[in-house]
Amino acid sequence: MNVTTTAIWVTGKHPVEELLRSNTQEARKVLLSDSVSPEVKAKIERAARERGLPCLFCSKEEWERRTGEREGAGIAAEIAGFRYADIEDWINTLKDTSRVFLLDGVTDPQNLGAILRSARAFSFDGVMIPADRSCPVTGAVFRASAGAAAHVPVIQVKNLVRAIERLQGSGFWVYAAQERSGTDLAGFKPAKRMAVVLGSEEKGIRRLALEKCDAALRIVMAPGMDSLNVSVAAGIFAYALAIPGESR
Repeated sequence: MNVTTTAIWVTGKHPVEELLRSNTQEARKVLLSDSVSPEVKAKIERAARERGLPCLFCSKEEWERRTGEREGAGIAAEIAGFRYADIEDWINTLKDTSRVFLLDGVTDPQNLGAILRSARAFSFDGVMIPADRSCPVTGAVFRASAGAAAHVPVIQVKNLVRAIERLQGSGFWVYAAQERSGTDLAGFKPAKRMAVVLGSEEKGIRRLALEKCDAALRIVMAPGMDSLNVSVAAGIFAYALAIPGESR
């Protein structure tokens, strides 16, 4: 497991609650401002105590100064750094039927957070991102994911092409999400182990990664529409490829 060295403040009631339930991400303290209601304060303080974490209290102004945030309703938890899953360890945990997203050039934290949220909603086994040209997991990503970042394995790799090859060597069929070519997602019968590569809306998937994919899939849209926001497309793919009995 790879851990970033930059501390992250996770803010907001739901993201913090999810972080305190996580088996992979570890908070080191909780910070609550005096604007938090007594009921919510008691609930989060109890969850922090169960994890053996200090729960600190301060004014709203001090909370904003320490976290660098204005959003989050005065509720925050700090982690020393995000724990990315190691690709080999992660592969060894996978079931025979598995789903994963690979992201190429997704740099917006709102998009990454929304993709993680869809991945969790439809029981995807992970989201893989390259170390370059990609948004890392930040507090903003946690918030946009509604806490899903605390549960969905995020695998950060040095080389996306090699990661595709590694997945293929583990029995994955790797499909590129394309706008104008490929098999229509509607009615598509997925393989047991399947990965979908999503590129940015502006630049798409890089050529070398695209050439490594086994095939392409596309979402057929109404005339005049030729693209979707990457997080919207991810939600559609996640729903269409969900493993029966594990979501929906």
